[in-house]
Amino acid sequence: VKRWACAHGLYSNVLGFLGGVNWAILVAWVCKRNISSPPSILLKIFFQTFSRWRWPNPVLLTPILKHPPPGVMPLNVWDAANPRDRAHLMPIITPAYPSMNSSYNVGQSQLRRLREELINGDRIMNQIFDGKVEWT
Repeated sequence: VKRWACAHGLYSNVLGFLGGVNWAILVAWVCKRNISSPPSILLKIFFQTFSRWRWPNPVLLTPILKHPPPGVMPLNVWDAANPRDRAHLMPIITPAYPSMNSSYNVGQSQLRRLREELINGDRIMNQIFDGKVEWT
């Protein structure tokens, strides 16, 4: 996924796209739900899932912890009820306390481009699995 994102110019937090942590959380979300699937199927599921994802619904690996573990200072956590957090376009939430949106800098044009590329990736994966094109 990292190689694909780099090749398509989508691997850059600085430019408002997704970086390593963001892509890793998305991949982990797919792997966590399909633990016995081989890599080729996981990749297909990845594109199928995130090309259809209803943003701004957040991607969560674990439930959001509102309160810190013992011995940890209370910190602000991402909360969809908070108007500032609710304004985020593509929330990908970190799994450890404090839960934060790791993709807060994604803008409207970047989200549009990410969606287009994920849809195209899904189309290509379907063609590969239908035997119309080969892996390259």
